[in-house]
Amino acid sequence: MSKPGGKKWIVGIAGRFAFTALSFVAKRLNPKRMERWGMALGDFIRLSSSRYRRVVKKNLTRAFPDWSEAEVERVGRKVFGHFARGILEFFHLLNLSREDVDRWVDITGTEHLDRALEAGHGAVLITAHYGNWELFARKLVLRGYPLNVIARDSDDAGMTGIANKIRESAGYHVLSRENAALPAIRRLKKNELLGILPDQNSFTGIMVDFFGHPAMTATGPAVFSLKAGSPVICGFGHREPDGRFKVTIHPPLEVEITGDDETDTRTITAAFTKAIEQEIRKDPSQWLWLHDRWRRADDIVSGRLPNTEKTG
Repeated sequence: MSKPGGKKWIVGIAGRFAFTALSFVAKRLNPKRMERWGMALGDFIRLSSSRYRRVVKKNLTRAFPDWSEAEVERVGRKVFGHFARGILEFFHLLNLSREDVDRWVDITGTEHLDRALEAGHGAVLITAHYGNWELFARKLVLRGYPLNVIARDSDDAGMTGIANKIRESAGYHVLSRENAALPAIRRLKKNELLGILPDQNSFTGIMVDFFGHPAMTATGPAVFSLKAGSPVICGFGHREPDGRFKVTIHPPLEVEITGDDETDTRTITAAFTKAIEQEIRKDPSQWLWLHDRWRRADDIVSGRLPNTEKTG
């Protein structure tokens, strides 16, 4: 628990206040108003945080070196709007009936999940901080799929509890990333789905290519797949122009398994990272460019940190 009056304590109090305020506002919005409020809130965040403006600009310039400065600025503003809108949607989910969620989200490719579950080894379901991953999860539960997700705990335990309560109210189980390894493998061996978002900077793992640059990437999805004999399937929930969502689930990744764990872990990790990149390229404004994805790898490549690559 954070010390009262300390920095983490103050941040936690501020976070809970913002959480409560956003929940209050989101309850009173419909999808059209959410679009307008999301853009307004996104502009507020963008204008009030020079740090995140710099991160977004740096990331987009790195990923799309052929873009003009005007294009970077245009997409960057949409990134903030999409991020803010996603926050409002997360709270708005509390007020949606199962029928509302079902109407709001279309889904294709579930036959790939069906075949995986018929084989009896579950599936590692890869998605990203792209579109709306929370609605993606709810749609799967509505379709009757046994879903577990690995999520990072907040620095504030109370906030973690609130967020997980919202998620589990939808019918899927949340595993803490800090101690997920054994529970994740057990869930796969029970022939369930394991949802993971491995598109953020990792302090352990391996470096694989992401938009033409090395990025430190968690190897957990690959390790779970190899240990449980589960296929790796990628799926994404893309926001459509009318505000609804389309979830697309792709066929299992086709990779050559050699039997050498280190080689196979690297191959699978590179493959799902490439699949995430390909999805982001379809609409870059829907990914979380506010996150410094290349930070750890940059520190290693520059020599500021030792190479800590680890495959398992």
